[in-house]
Formats: sequence, C-alpha cells, structure tokens
Amino acid sequence: MTLNQAIRHDLHRVIVEVAHEAALAAGAVARKSFLEASPETLQTQQKAGFFDIVTASDKAAEAAACEIIRSRLPASRILGEEGGLQGEGDTTFIIDPIDGTSNFASGLPFFCVSIAAYHVGEPICGIVYDPIREELFLATGGQLSLNGTEVKPFLRGCTDREVELLSNAPYEGERPSPAAQEAHADLVNSFRAVRRLGSCALHLAYVACGRVAVAYESKFSAWDIAAGIQLVAAAGGLVIAQDDEGRSLAAHEEALGSVKRLVVAQAGFDYQSSCLSKLMADGIL
Repeated sequence: MTLNQAIRHDLHRVIVEVAHEAALAAGAVARKSFLEASPETLQTQQKAGFFDIVTASDKAAEAAACEIIRSRLPASRILGEEGGLQGEGDTTFIIDPIDGTSNFASGLPFFCVSIAAYHVGEPICGIVYDPIREELFLATGGQLSLNGTEVKPFLRGCTDREVELLSNAPYEGERPSPAAQEAHADLVNSFRAVRRLGSCALHLAYVACGRVAVAYESKFSAWDIAAGIQLVAAAGGLVIAQDDEGRSLAAHEEALGSVKRLVVAQAGFDYQSSCLSKLMADGIL
C-alpha cells in the first residue's frame, strides 16, 4: 500500500467513525425525546403543510449530529433536513435527524436517523439507525452490517405474489389522481401485501437486510434516500433511480437531488416481470 493509499484509507475510516458517532448522538436525542415525550419535545411546526411537520426534537437531534461532525472533521459540508447546506470541504454528510417525524410525533415507534457520507463525491458510508430497536445498519467498503455483524440476506420470494412491497405512496397533502389510485390498486392486487410504514430510510434498510424484497418511493428528498441507497448497493441489491421525466440516474452524491422516483429490490427479485416495473416504465408511478 502506498503512502497516499494509506492516508486515504485512514481518512475514510475516520469519516465512518464520525458518521457512526453522529448517528448515535442524534439517535440518543430522538430516543430520549420519544420515551419522555412532552409538549415541549413534541412542539411542531408545519413545513409544506399539515402533513409535513418538524418537531423541536428533529432540530435537537440534527444539532447533536452536527456538533460531532464539526468537532471531529470541521472541514466538511453538512446537508441537513433542518439546517440546509452548511460548511465547506471535500467531505459531505447528508443528515435526516428523524426520518418518520409524523410517526415520532404520533407516538409510533418507527423512525430513524439517516446519515450518508461522501468524500470528493465518492460514497464512504451510509447509516440508518433505529434508536428504539437499537438497530444500526451500516454500509461501507462494499459490506452491509447490522450492529457490527455482517448481513448476508437471502431472498424469501422472487415474484410479486410471494413478497411484500413497502411504499409510502399514496402520499399525504393532495388527493391522489385517478391514475395514481388505479396504480395503487394494481399494486395491491399484484403483491402479497403492500405496507405503508412511514419512514423511507427504514424501508430501504429493510430491503437491504432482506426483511422485505422491494420498495418504491416517489416523494422524498436527498436526506431520505442517501444512506439507504448505499445500504441496498452494499447488499448487492437493485437500485433504480429516475428523474421526474423517467430518465435513469446514477444515484451518486451530485444526482441525489434530481432523483424523484426510486425502486430498490433484493438481488434475485424478478423486477422485470413485476407489476411495479410496468407501472414505472409507463410513467404512471
């Protein structure tokens, strides 16, 4: 190994460590706030409407993660759901402090912290941390682990009839069009079950580790998907990312903001014969 390679390897290791620490710090804030819920911790504000909220705990969790990053790697950029883009540097951290805020605010224990890290555009790690179940999914170096143990998922079913689909569609905020309602009906009729769990990042993590075969989303931001896509890729799964006109995108750092439709699936799932594949190809979803 050359000197440059050794330096690069060491920097990547530090980036992973910092992302890991930041996820745990944000998760600790979210967990405490959830378990000790009060009007103060659950104080909400609307963002895009009544269906899109932020709580005081979202902001506190993001602040905890940012504090870790700035103290360890001050020459970094941070893109946070609540704080926007801050800082300068070759390393970028993309943070969703509480993905599943509506669940969190409602008392449903299904939410997570999502942190993805990149260096000069290269994906370094993706972390999805569920602080209630204390499950930390980590993708780095082409490997997927859960709480430090390598995950080797197996396929429970290859076709729609054999598996469940995770999707948060149809989405809150507007009445689904007749075409969208028909598409959802087609999915319900095709898959063994369609589940709407309320956290895009956990949907992706569950596909990555083999708890479900396929997931579809079309209403999200970069911080919702950045870590989860890395998890699925590390597990050898299928990632289909498209812009709002249906053009395929490579889901790297620069393109994340342009991804508007996303399908992830386990390796071996027969996506080409899936009802989901046809709906995506026809531009209905």
